[in-house]
Amino acid sequence: MFCVECGAEGPVYQGLCAKCFRKKYPVVAPVDMLDLSRCTSCGSFLLRSGWSKVDRDLALTQLLREAMPPLAPYERVGFTQVAREEDANNLAVTVKAVGRFQDLAPVQDFHLRVRIKPSLCDTCQKQRGRYFEGILQVRGEDRDLAPREIRAVRTFVAARVDRSEDREAFVSRMEEVDGGLDFYVSQNALAKGLARDLAGAFGGTVSSSPKLFGQREGREVYRVTALVRLGAFQKGDVVRHKGSLAEVTSVRPFVVLRDLETGESRRFKPKDVRRARRIDSERFEARLEHVESGEVVAVHPESGEQRPLRPAPRTAGPRGVVVWTPDGAYMSSLPADLSTDERDEGGSRGK
Repeated sequence: MFCVECGAEGPVYQGLCAKCFRKKYPVVAPVDMLDLSRCTSCGSFLLRSGWSKVDRDLALTQLLREAMPPLAPYERVGFTQVAREEDANNLAVTVKAVGRFQDLAPVQDFHLRVRIKPSLCDTCQKQRGRYFEGILQVRGEDRDLAPREIRAVRTFVAARVDRSEDREAFVSRMEEVDGGLDFYVSQNALAKGLARDLAGAFGGTVSSSPKLFGQREGREVYRVTALVRLGAFQKGDVVRHKGSLAEVTSVRPFVVLRDLETGESRRFKPKDVRRARRIDSERFEARLEHVESGEVVAVHPESGEQRPLRPAPRTAGPRGVVVWTPDGAYMSSLPADLSTDERDEGGSRGK
């Protein structure tokens, strides 16, 4: 077979040799300039499919595909490009468009300018406007949240939202209120999902209540308030339960009480320890001393007061973590600073 244009013998494509085919059929119709909107807050780019958090090279490739589809008879086109910054908002771009037709892959080279348009994506606009649909409330059961719990809950919520693949999921604001925390979040589903996760990680119960907010496109719109109540006790509390003095070593999924006298641990459903009474106590690393009577005493690091350790340990090092209560001093199975305890349920789950 031969080319109807130049007469060359060999394979032909629609009657033309490969060289004449490339001359007659350009891969794309080049443009001189394209605009690309970029969010000044999160760095997302606006493409035909919407705002996308991708790097600039991927955004440019997608922009080229959207602006310059393959011309007939090419079946598809691929782009590679090299961008040179002329200034903060202008790029000089060298483009290679590779067309595909049967076994041909002709390359078309051209140059264009891309103007970066500073903007704000929909999500960042909502965040700046403190937009919210749902409210997540975190409280304690008949108690205020401890400072350690407040820190852990804030870290937990931030980590969950950061790991979300949904760009519309965000916390517009967080408030410390009397007894707990309020999170104003972008979606009702996000509020309910965070509530379930928090209750599972920290031990607690969940309830929710919708409130009619308005109408959108003829449909009623509700705002949901999801309430998490953390258990009556937190890890590290000392309680009196059925006549025994115990420290709370875990709160999920069961409450685990370690008897301070015997060292025995037992687990309970949260409802089974509701009548337990919290005891004022301190936990700290104390100096342990052997006295002439043969007892081992703990020395309070501030007052210097000495109390015999109960029960009397068989062996004791120079220091140990002690629970200091009105009833006496006891060896603890927990670290002195629970905020750094890697076994802490909320902290470990939230990382």
